[in-house]
Amino acid sequence: MKPLMVIGAAPCLKDDMQNAPKADYDYMAIGLDAVDKYLGRIEYMATFHPDEIPAIKERRKASGGNIDYKVIKHNAANDTHEADYIMEYWKPTGSSALLGVQAALGIGYKKIILCGCPLEGENAKGNGYAFFRDGWKKNIDKVKDNVRSMSGWTMELLGAPDEDWLNA
Repeated sequence: MKPLMVIGAAPCLKDDMQNAPKADYDYMAIGLDAVDKYLGRIEYMATFHPDEIPAIKERRKASGGNIDYKVIKHNAANDTHEADYIMEYWKPTGSSALLGVQAALGIGYKKIILCGCPLEGENAKGNGYAFFRDGWKKNIDKVKDNVRSMSGWTMELLGAPDEDWLNA
């Protein structure tokens, strides 16, 4: 199985992707804010906000990206949106990035690299990403062997990927 690159929406995304170890990756976009940041083929889209699934598809389509990706969401109360993968909710939340990692591990990915997911600063709505760190800390034992990050707090927590880790 190819390694998976998880694409977030942070300003560091482009640098993260350029500096990642060279490989033939599968790609997963994280939610509405990231779905149009990379217009190459994505295999998956994960969102913590199932009510945004139609808007995500429209945004991706309008930007010229593929829309035949698999949809990943958690099982939210009163949610009726279709998805290919419905994940159990890991408490506390670790953002859509952790949801994507959870799904990737369930699908069978062994090497997952976060790009544009530093969990620093604020999102487009002005909400701080530090809020999501507890979810990562609580679930570190589930992800630490298979996930690396290219920047920020998640890189401090998980480490940066290198050729040896990627090819192990």
